[in-house]
Amino acid sequence: MDCIDILQKALSKDPAEEVKETCSLALRRIEQAQSVNNIESRFLTVDPAMPATITSIQELRKMLLDETLEMYDRYTALFALRNDGGEDAVKALISALRCQSALLKHEVAYVLGQLQNKETTTALMETLKDVNEHPMVRHEAAEALGSIADDESLALLRHLQNDNELIVAQSCEVALSMLEYEQNGRSFEYLYLEAPKVF
Repeated sequence: MDCIDILQKALSKDPAEEVKETCSLALRRIEQAQSVNNIESRFLTVDPAMPATITSIQELRKMLLDETLEMYDRYTALFALRNDGGEDAVKALISALRCQSALLKHEVAYVLGQLQNKETTTALMETLKDVNEHPMVRHEAAEALGSIADDESLALLRHLQNDNELIVAQSCEVALSMLEYEQNGRSFEYLYLEAPKVF
């Protein structure tokens, strides 16, 4: 059984919505990779979707927030907005932290960490503090705040090292440890790779 068969089986049978959405993304990404050359990006990551070619921030925001679109199409808008990185693009990304899909929100938090824009601190802190949010989303919010590393972010990360949700507590600890390594002139190789997603 090849990877496509495995992904298709999980897409149809796995009980977790996040797993189904991830399989759908992977299948579309494989399909697109076979027909379209990768677009160069300043971010040293292997993204789960290619960025949309649309340049209108308003249209990209509409795509990202449209709960009726396939997840892959929303992801293309997500990465196009990240690549733009301007004020309006960042505002659109922040808005997506209120969407229904935990998978989408965790990727939004991840790209906000890549952008390291201090204007996103409040939204990421609210996401991290929300005990009703999926741990996967809170995990990425913690790592994003570690990348931003302002005083407010660091204070919250220290406080939530003892969070009742183990994934969140460990994510805060890792974010602080990674920052300490960077500040001491050292770096983990995996800082430049996309972090594994925890479900």
